[in-house]
Amino acid sequence: MSEYIVERKSRPRDRVMIRLSGGRFFTIPVEAAAPLAVGAELSDEEIERLGGIDAWIRGKDKALRMLAVRGRSRREIDDALRGIGVADAARRGIIAELEENGLVDDARFAREFVSLKKDVRRLGPHRLRVDLKKLGVGREDLEGALSSFGSDEQERLARQLAERALRAGRLDERMVRKVASMLTRKGFDYAVVNRIASELARRIGHDVDDAGWTPPPDDI
Repeated sequence: MSEYIVERKSRPRDRVMIRLSGGRFFTIPVEAAAPLAVGAELSDEEIERLGGIDAWIRGKDKALRMLAVRGRSRREIDDALRGIGVADAARRGIIAELEENGLVDDARFAREFVSLKKDVRRLGPHRLRVDLKKLGVGREDLEGALSSFGSDEQERLARQLAERALRAGRLDERMVRKVASMLTRKGFDYAVVNRIASELARRIGHDVDDAGWTPPPDDI
């Protein structure tokens, strides 16, 4: 059923809010609203067009607000736009525009994610791989980002974490297991975890054939 425009209200940033007799309202650019006057009757097709413009505006605004806080993966943006009801075609268009403008780039996002998380949160490669996969980063971009996380750097970070843990308590068998469990949760390679745990165990005169921890999965 056709409706008519009952209000046309100026909005910030060169936009206009159009309210219809049925209670619906749309925020659209000034240029798109130029031919629309209060009292004008709109066809169903015109209302659908206004809805599409409004969804695009809302979706793009949402994406830009998210990106202003931190970098985002393509899937993060897509999930957020779906959550506010932006249709499939509009979501694809918005994300394509953001990618063309260099605002969304999964390869760059993955590199920055790895660099930040390993330096600030001291996470190992297995945990980073899991987290990036959850964020929708593809295998090629994921592995490319992790390629910068060398084995020497991984061992150095793991040893720093172990030494920090040792400062908080006495070195005994329980502490060895605690360190091994912590390093595993943080996603360091099993070989690294086992080597550090073995060295700690030897310091207290124990063997660690079975230290009671599980290696991180390798099939991610």
